[in-house]
Amino acid sequence: MIQSFSRCIEILKIVADSPDGIKLADIARITKLKYTTVYNLVSSMMKEGMIRRGEGHVLFLGPMVTDLHNRRRHGELIRHARSIMLPLIRRYPETNLTYSRFTGTQITAFLNRSQELMGEIRAAKSVLPPYQTVAGLVFLAFLPEEDAMILRGNFPFTERNLAEWGTEKALDGAVRLCRERQYARLPFDPPEMSRIGIPLFHKGRLSGALTCTCLNLMAKEEKGLLNELLKLTGVVLEEPSVENLFLRA
Repeated sequence: MIQSFSRCIEILKIVADSPDGIKLADIARITKLKYTTVYNLVSSMMKEGMIRRGEGHVLFLGPMVTDLHNRRRHGELIRHARSIMLPLIRRYPETNLTYSRFTGTQITAFLNRSQELMGEIRAAKSVLPPYQTVAGLVFLAFLPEEDAMILRGNFPFTERNLAEWGTEKALDGAVRLCRERQYARLPFDPPEMSRIGIPLFHKGRLSGALTCTCLNLMAKEEKGLLNELLKLTGVVLEEPSVENLFLRA
């Protein structure tokens, strides 16, 4: 069984290194295995979606390989997000935190920490509206243009959004401001709420958004919280006045 597994891995590597596809006979020649052995191993992997057959009976990697890669990547990003959330919780125990990702069509929250959850970081899976959340502003600001257009196309700007923003131009201005400042605020949040969204990066790529929500913070405390959050993105604040620093977008 171990030998069969090793042979499957070897075959997968050969297929992966063949951008134009590869035939069974060529795999048998490269591996020096019997044709029937290669046929049986490939057939098993095709059933699991690891290999697929294209035109002309050439073989390519199957969709399960991509799925496994995406799962590994997701787990890596979840661990990275947790490593950022934990020290923030210790420093600001009253803070509610949400980690979200753009999943290709929408924004999904995957981790949540709130007082209602007894302060624990728990798995979540809920869709966040892009125009009513600071996470939405973060993704509109930092996603590649094509992905940002997909997000906007999937969530049309409604009358409710118009009532909140006044004009779509105001939303665009908030997105630009988020890109410049490296954090997002909503102009229609109540004054007693400090809700800040920041982009998270992992290995040089946008890996998600972190939303931090606190109530009834003093201006100095809010500035300290924002500084802590911006350190996560590598941004160092200059020393503008507190009034200008927290001017709503």
